[in-house]
Amino acid sequence: MVEILIGAALLGLVVLTAIAVMLAPAMADLRVVLPSMALYTVLAAVFITLGVGSIRARRWARELSLSLAWVWLITGVITMVVAWLLLPDLWRELAVTSGLSIAAARAVSLGVNLLLSFVYVLLPAGFVVFYRSPDVAATCHARDPDPGWAGRCPQRLLALSVAYGLAGLSVLAMPAYNWVFPFFGRLLSGPAGAACWIGVLAACIVLAWGTCRRSPWAWWSAVSGSVIGFATAASTFATVRPEALFAAMGPLADQFGLFGQLWPTSPWTHLLFWFLVWGSLLAYLIAIRKLFDPPLGLSRDEP
Repeated sequence: MVEILIGAALLGLVVLTAIAVMLAPAMADLRVVLPSMALYTVLAAVFITLGVGSIRARRWARELSLSLAWVWLITGVITMVVAWLLLPDLWRELAVTSGLSIAAARAVSLGVNLLLSFVYVLLPAGFVVFYRSPDVAATCHARDPDPGWAGRCPQRLLALSVAYGLAGLSVLAMPAYNWVFPFFGRLLSGPAGAACWIGVLAACIVLAWGTCRRSPWAWWSAVSGSVIGFATAASTFATVRPEALFAAMGPLADQFGLFGQLWPTSPWTHLLFWFLVWGSLLAYLIAIRKLFDPPLGLSRDEP
């Protein structure tokens, strides 16, 4: 039921955004509005579908909801660690530039962090606890004996497939950022950036499908992609100035002005950050290597 409410809330945002665009079309930048509406619509469809499936006690809904909750929780924890580190400085800068008192800025920062902690940590943690419950699993098994494709895929691989799907879904937001794409020390935008992001979307879809099938080529492709991803992200963000990055984003450039003051000046900081990001994925891939088909490990039909 909670998933359906989340989906309904997202659809409500889409409707409100559409109404705002119709009431004040001159103030709306469709390059920003339309990608957001598309992203929220797809997410709403996902949550509502999973919610209905959960109410009907379908095994695929439980497996996918648990996988989504794990990905949501892990990324949420990382997001909140960064937020608790950066938001105080960000709000302090905002207070200075806007005339707010430091105390007011701290109060706003605390409130935002608490809200984000609920959305990014407590909510997905609740889903993990619920869908991992033996009672929920037993109910789904009794009401839906056929495991289906989701039930036959190991949970760790299914979670990885969901992560690929969410990564591909994020491409829907890229038009709002002028399709800016980091490419080995350069910033591609416009048609060139769009072509790269569409390639990322296609790669995510293929990897999600291959991972669910436990195909060895999906593992090797993901490992190669992790190395390439680190190389292109680290080489770009270690050399490109924040002003150039934000300017390339087009209509949203003004919203990122304050982040320029928090941008690490040392290239080694960027290298370390992207090493942790892509290195974590690579370590996870190495840990689940045996879950893929022979000669890497188990057969596809094994649970």
